[in-house]
Amino acid sequence: MSDQFTFTVTNKTELAITELWVSIDDQEWASFNLGELGIPSGETATIAWAEYTNGSPCEWYISAVFEDESETESALFNFCKEPALTIG
Repeated sequence: MSDQFTFTVTNKTELAITELWVSIDDQEWASFNLGELGIPSGETATIAWAEYTNGSPCEWYISAVFEDESETESALFNFCKEPALTIG
């Protein structure tokens, strides 16, 4: 069995996060499945990377979409140095 890399996302906004998107180049984006409830306000979720990303760089752009369909600006994040992300 291969290693499963994970990171956490803490939602410190007043809205649920319904979508979480990542990109290596800020051009082509892939989403994580956050389930039906997403990440509710005040909650922390553990997110697992897909196995195909195991050999990828540590730095990824990340963007969140909220229940009112607003979204964050994309931001570059180093998941190797700090695998805990706070939004809000």
